[in-house]
Amino acid sequence: MIEQKSSNSKPSVTVVVPNYNHARYLPESLGSIAAQIRAPDRILVIDDASTDDSVAVISRFISGRPTWKLIQLARNRGVVAVQNEALRAADTDWIGFLGADDALHPAYLERTLAEAARFPDAGLICACSEIIGSSDARTLRPMMLPERRSALLSPADVRNILRTGDNYFSGNVSLYRRSAIEALGGFDEKLGSFSDAFLARQLALTFGAFFIADILGYWRIHGHNYSMTTATDPEALSEKLAEIRALIGRSELFPRGYADLFERRTRFGAARIVISGDATSSAKANRAAALLDVGESERRWLKLLLGLGDFGQIAALAWATLRTHPMSLLRLLGQFQLRRAIIAARAAYRPA
Repeated sequence: MIEQKSSNSKPSVTVVVPNYNHARYLPESLGSIAAQIRAPDRILVIDDASTDDSVAVISRFISGRPTWKLIQLARNRGVVAVQNEALRAADTDWIGFLGADDALHPAYLERTLAEAARFPDAGLICACSEIIGSSDARTLRPMMLPERRSALLSPADVRNILRTGDNYFSGNVSLYRRSAIEALGGFDEKLGSFSDAFLARQLALTFGAFFIADILGYWRIHGHNYSMTTATDPEALSEKLAEIRALIGRSELFPRGYADLFERRTRFGAARIVISGDATSSAKANRAAALLDVGESERRWLKLLLGLGDFGQIAALAWATLRTHPMSLLRLLGQFQLRRAIIAARAAYRPA
């Protein structure tokens, strides 16, 4: 059980920016940290042996900022290894990770740390994120909200909501209690791009989480995101899902049947990205069919649908939803107005 606590001490926080060849986005991501109403106690920018001019961009930005530090790695080790490196280097109560191509709302740390002070035993504090990309349409993440308003989620609450939906804990707007991560052994490097999402579930199921029903960050989709690369590769996805199924099977944290739910939801999410992407109808049908692990007749049906333009794309997404049953559609539809209200409450993203 998580209890609200009053304390005169203010929680300390480190913000970590893992970077690999994202020099073009760094002024926005680092600028969004510098613009925080509540400044971080420490900022670690870890360059994973970039081959572009990232180091020069970072060095110019952090000059004259004593709480900012650049760590240069001699060889490329990957995002998850960088996150564990940051855990070893950080000495604050809380830690957050911002993709070098993402950004934060100025109130992110002010809002999350206020809840961290109230609920210091929670495993993480998370919020909503808005997708920024080529489309003018404003899209909210998570797709399904864990609660209709900001609320504390006990481990039992988390077990219940995982039965109806998933992906509640967006990494770019999640603040983690550092000691809780260490208690669970850090990020599992063999899970690759799934490591932060899996750890977030473990934290929430072990220590509980606080959800903020407000947009406090921005997730950029540009086709080269680390998480997207694995998620839409059928062979890589199947390999990671097998590892995750084994981990879930050995744990008593997750609700019964969750391994099957997680796989269906993950495969649906990957297929949705492919179906909505820019490629020929044949290429999208082939990859989506492989991701969903369906037969030849369904692949041909999917190709036919995707050849019908926008209407066919909507129909293909509907088919994938019915094929996988990834979430409670009644709950999703019931949140439609609420999601619109959350988006309307924030102005559209503008770089800091």
